[in-house]
Amino acid sequence: MKTKSINLNCIISIIVGTLLIAIATNGILLPNHLLSGGVNGISMLIHFIFGFKVSILVILINIPIFILGLIFLKKTYLAYSLFGMLVLSFWLEATSHIVIPTDNTLSILVVAGLLHGLGTGIIFRANGSTGGTDIVAKIINKYFSINMATITLSLNAVVIGLSIYFFDINIAVLTISTMFVSSQVVNFVVDGINRKRTIYIITDEVHHNALSKLILKEIHRGVTVIPAVGAYTESSRYILFTTVSVREVAKVKQLVLTLDPKAFMTVTETSQVIGNGRGFIHIDSPTSSESDCISISS
Repeated sequence: MKTKSINLNCIISIIVGTLLIAIATNGILLPNHLLSGGVNGISMLIHFIFGFKVSILVILINIPIFILGLIFLKKTYLAYSLFGMLVLSFWLEATSHIVIPTDNTLSILVVAGLLHGLGTGIIFRANGSTGGTDIVAKIINKYFSINMATITLSLNAVVIGLSIYFFDINIAVLTISTMFVSSQVVNFVVDGINRKRTIYIITDEVHHNALSKLILKEIHRGVTVIPAVGAYTESSRYILFTTVSVREVAKVKQLVLTLDPKAFMTVTETSQVIGNGRGFIHIDSPTSSESDCISISS
């Protein structure tokens, strides 16, 4: 028999995250005629033009979006998205009297971006949602395989375009700047400062064994050896795959150059490395309810 359980961590994250978003909206963005992204930004735009309450508009605009979600998406995802949207609307109304006094442009961008990004990041880190464009992006991604980040960016571009049309380019530029600061804070909150580097080393049959053992011994990192064939030479090659800290990259380079100067190596930035390893994200159980606000277990 399947039972549903509520993840308290996710619920608390949504409550705290939406509070910060509401404070950023009412305290900084609205007094300075700036917009945020997604449904919240569209609601703010309508508020500026017609004077309707943002808290009510968030609910009204989300109604048709949730109807589409009921048709195309899982009900469990919509359940906590609905909770997030309603809590956001509540906080937008409850904090409507809050105004953060500042007339400095830089302060406006930094404070608004910091608060909004921190709130959004806390929600995303707990795999929460506030509905709106998240649902639209998921539907389009599911049926058309378009990247969700691309969809969200496109929808935010519409908001920016409308702000240029109804207001002026200066407001649009300030809005874009705030969105940029917010996105950087979101990345910081979700991924943290503990970013890693993934290294691919292409070496030959003579050096691959010694090189992998050297990395294991000197760096104390796991190495995956992948047999490969050079397309041009058609000779046997081996790809060594490893993930290390930023500080360890230089040491790996030196080891590779010392043992096999002809090796081909690429280094890429990596975030949220999950699995066993020093400084990686450990998941004790694949069925952990932390993956969703609502989990279903047998």
